[in-house]
Amino acid sequence: MAFSDLKSILPELSTKLKKFTRVGSIFTPQGNLQFRLGSSFYTLDGKIYKIPKAILKKEEDVYLPLDLVEAVFLNLISYDLRYQFKETELWVLVPKEPVPKRSLNVKAIVIDAGHGGKDPGTSDSTGYFEKDVSLGVARYTYLYLRKYYPEIRVQMIRKNDQFVELEDRSKQANQVLNDTRDVVFLSFHCNASLSDKAAGFEVYYLSQSPSTEAARETAILENRYVGKHKNPVVSQIQSQMLSSVTQRRSRKLATAVAEEYEKGLSPDIPSRGVKKADFSVLRGSLMPAVLVEMGYLTNPEESKRLRDKNYQKKIARSVIKGIHEYASSKD
Repeated sequence: MAFSDLKSILPELSTKLKKFTRVGSIFTPQGNLQFRLGSSFYTLDGKIYKIPKAILKKEEDVYLPLDLVEAVFLNLISYDLRYQFKETELWVLVPKEPVPKRSLNVKAIVIDAGHGGKDPGTSDSTGYFEKDVSLGVARYTYLYLRKYYPEIRVQMIRKNDQFVELEDRSKQANQVLNDTRDVVFLSFHCNASLSDKAAGFEVYYLSQSPSTEAARETAILENRYVGKHKNPVVSQIQSQMLSSVTQRRSRKLATAVAEEYEKGLSPDIPSRGVKKADFSVLRGSLMPAVLVEMGYLTNPEESKRLRDKNYQKKIARSVIKGIHEYASSKD
């Protein structure tokens, strides 16, 4: 398939080809894929993949094998496309919108990809880290919101593999709140257990009295990188955060997100319900805030799904639908 034809379908794509090395790249705001003319390999996210046919150049256009075109759809596009192969041709059907085209009824959304940098979080048996899953889902959530709700201010706490102190994350969220009212805060994480049978997602909101002992343990794990020198105003902020109105709205947001998450991902990742715990990343936030434990990386089946980019898109869409349900009925 000629790249010019592919770009007519997906105008957000761009490409670059180095004349002497014959190395090319395909870019979107989400990432890039690299290849070499005449080669049947490409690289994505630091990994090398083989395809049956080589990438070629004829006159001024680059011709991509259908396997590479499919890789672009699956990895570099923030929304879903319905497509099918007809012998040697690719038929792209009507794009499928990921979320309802309705007003989201909030002014701003702050997205926190848990962990990062020197804090990798938990990992699966292959060494795939929580920080990578959380950043992947956070990016999809950001891209969906920017594409389908451009009127909303969207801010990511981290856009790459960097370390951000837990207290600084809530500070950034509160700065958005200072600029614009009606803000919600989302923090994405993965769970872990000594048992590889433990499974399911959980959605948390802030409380000093955890729902269960397991909720207390999860909070302890996620709070490992709290700064040694506690900010003198944290106690005051925490008291404000635990006000009945904000806590009630956080619980309502958590419930809405959990319900849509279950609709979109169950039974692959079962629901463990809405819970409350004292998470440091939520503690300083002065707006409705939830922490989503997307599933267990220590469970082989869930880990496989959580690493999959299409599944990460499902999570992002489900969470956005949850925000919509919360916002449409908030008091």
